[in-house]
Amino acid sequence: MKTLNYSSLILNDLQAFFNIEKKHDREYFNDWFSKPYQFSKDDNIFLQALIDKHINIINYYTELELVGKFIAPILNRVDFTIKSKNIRDWYEIPLKYEDKNISFNGRCDFVVARGYDKPIQPYFFIQEFKQTSASFPEDQLLAEMIASTLLNKNNTIKGAYIMGSFWTFTILEKLENNNYQYYISKRYDSMEIEGLTQIYQNLQNIKSELMN
Repeated sequence: MKTLNYSSLILNDLQAFFNIEKKHDREYFNDWFSKPYQFSKDDNIFLQALIDKHINIINYYTELELVGKFIAPILNRVDFTIKSKNIRDWYEIPLKYEDKNISFNGRCDFVVARGYDKPIQPYFFIQEFKQTSASFPEDQLLAEMIASTLLNKNNTIKGAYIMGSFWTFTILEKLENNNYQYYISKRYDSMEIEGLTQIYQNLQNIKSELMN
């Protein structure tokens, strides 16, 4: 059995077990990104204040600083807690999958999932870039999403990865016979108001999907 740790794996590790095709069809994100969200005056003030506060220093932040000062305030304002459906957000949670051929192991930076004391059914992942990691955040995110489809026995899951001020969104689809395809969005610069408002809208649309 081969053990793969999210924090150190690379795409070649995954491709030894799964057939993975990367897609660049940006129109595939239209249903997700184009859903209307009504920005309030307070939303607009909040987003512009984030840019004004962090624009000159965000690229110097450590991982912990980036999460605490910039990413967490955005996620807290979206607030993925949906009590009626037992859904909430989780930070640094273990996600393990094992079969006779492969074992996935490690912790996920951020997950929206159903559950009380532990996540049961992940719906959305965020992977943040770690400068000390040997792997690329896209590969780590992809591994977490694949592990989730195997655990949940579902065929589609969404996520995002963050590198400094840039956010990229992803949709993974599980096909037959260990075949996967995944779609990568354009990069959104959170230090530009157009980019940050789109990031915020994309996150709000995830929450809206889960509420329906």
